[in-house]
Amino acid sequence: MTSVSLFTDVSLNPKSKCGVGAYLILPASFLDIPPHQIERSLVTDRLVTRTVENTTSTKFEVQTVLWALEAYRNECMFPRTAKLRVFSDSQCVAGLLKRRPVLETTGFIGRSSHRLLKNAKLYQTFYELHDELGFEVIKVAGHAPSKSHDTIHRIFSYVDKEVRKALRRVKGERELKHTDRDKM
Repeated sequence: MTSVSLFTDVSLNPKSKCGVGAYLILPASFLDIPPHQIERSLVTDRLVTRTVENTTSTKFEVQTVLWALEAYRNECMFPRTAKLRVFSDSQCVAGLLKRRPVLETTGFIGRSSHRLLKNAKLYQTFYELHDELGFEVIKVAGHAPSKSHDTIHRIFSYVDKEVRKALRRVKGERELKHTDRDKM
């Protein structure tokens, strides 16, 4: 059976609530490559990014996974029978499948607030895509020391670095626009 690896990560500026999310889809055979042989360009050439404003970290992590899963479903060249593994450093994303029975039983109502959870619709979409695609979510330790990197961590660290670099670029562009407005 063919296997596919999907890596997702986000970087968010809490002040501006602007963030960059990214995903990377690779055949699982890439995970057989020794970590020291994985070149950064392998990741950067295949990485797909998106910038979003007015978001929170948790919301954006889930949105990015959903965006990646939808892209996989709609655009991917892999067979529909491929085993899909999603790699994320998000505690929320990693825990969603375990939380599913309680969330669905309570109708996505918060225990203490007794209100619909802010991200209820995102969680429902996540579960719908899980039912359709049957993916597995694997929690990756973010920001691990490079000497401890296996292939998965090496790939994920490149995704992480590129997302942070893209956010710095966006932040710089926003500051430049703000400076230009002040000159007028």
